[in-house]
Amino acid sequence: MLHRGTIAIALLATFVTNTTYANDFDIQFSGFASLTLSYTDDSDIGFASSYSNENDAGFSATRDSIVGGQANISLAKKWDSVFQVVIQDHAFKSFDNFLELAFVRYRPNRHWAIRAGRLNSDLYLLSEYPYVGYAYLWVRPPHSYYSFANIAGNFDGVDVEYSKAINEGFLRIKLAYGSSTAKLEAYNDDFFIDFDNLATFSAAYTLDAWTLRFSLSQSNFGDYKLTSLDEYLGALDAVPQSIWPQARAISDKFNTKGNSIEYAAFGVTYDYNNWLIQSELGVSESDWIVAPSVLSTYVSAGYRVDNAIFYTGFSGAKNRRDVVEITPPVFLPGTPEQVSQPIQQLAAVTQSAVRITNVHQHSINIGVKWHLSDRIALKAQLDRFDIKPQGAGLWSLNNRDDAIKSNTVHIFSLNASMVF
Repeated sequence: MLHRGTIAIALLATFVTNTTYANDFDIQFSGFASLTLSYTDDSDIGFASSYSNENDAGFSATRDSIVGGQANISLAKKWDSVFQVVIQDHAFKSFDNFLELAFVRYRPNRHWAIRAGRLNSDLYLLSEYPYVGYAYLWVRPPHSYYSFANIAGNFDGVDVEYSKAINEGFLRIKLAYGSSTAKLEAYNDDFFIDFDNLATFSAAYTLDAWTLRFSLSQSNFGDYKLTSLDEYLGALDAVPQSIWPQARAISDKFNTKGNSIEYAAFGVTYDYNNWLIQSELGVSESDWIVAPSVLSTYVSAGYRVDNAIFYTGFSGAKNRRDVVEITPPVFLPGTPEQVSQPIQQLAAVTQSAVRITNVHQHSINIGVKWHLSDRIALKAQLDRFDIKPQGAGLWSLNNRDDAIKSNTVHIFSLNASMVF
């Protein structure tokens, strides 16, 4: 597969270049950590900062805590390599799932850079440091916007970047191609999903206090691994069309085959004197019901007072299409119960499934970040999430009845972020 090949190429190039240019070899290690204690006030609704992580309710010291290490290796005059491992509360725990970056880079001149291996996706303002909590205001990146972004935060492939100073500003343009596999967990089972033929264009321009970023991305949904989904699709496909004509259409919506996702994003940052303002807007288009078409956004404003930054923000996410309406199966008089009952149960399961995949929520937060030193920051943050009926797609519901009603969840977090 492409992702295994590109990482192997990166490792081989590192070895070969290191052997050839031993006198230019240099390695530097660095690390970062965000240690967080958080509390949610609804025991029936589990919160996770991303799709990849464990959902939890009540007190937790793990769901937002991260420890990472990075090696920057200078190989030769125009060659270098980066390896980054981030330990966090992933539902699927493996070294490959904790390996965030592993690439070799070639810079033929000061304007061009070519990378191969495991790369950051460069779709978001925080693409280069989403886990370095010391580098941004909040305890965690805005949930409505970044919770799904995590599963496409890196990919295995190649990218080409062009950068140049233009009109007193600095422009970066990047093209990328590769693939990725999201390794998650669903219904206490491993859930893997491939993103094939992932193509990305991004452009960022910085001028004085302003940074603007625009990105486009397209990917095909590839193979998946989830036993319960296989069984569910098999049951839908076995239903006679005369009894439940909608079953085949529902099967197509839950099957990855032939489906793709497109994404566009725009972000802006203003950082001048005491003010730090940041906002992003993202639009996705997808026919796969598990990752529906969503409009998401946030805006955050912070004000510096001595060593502290007081901040507040709003974020929201909403499906761009109406919730799929499930029509009940119709049985002819005299249909045996052993035929009708399993199909009725399947229709009820389907109704529940389409409800919990939809996203419709907004949140507000207030917080403070205090720079204890040039390497350590302390944060306190309070979030209020308003989840609309049939809109809890970013949450884990212990009580399925919660899917059809409004829910409000508060999260209080204390955090220490550091670099070393």
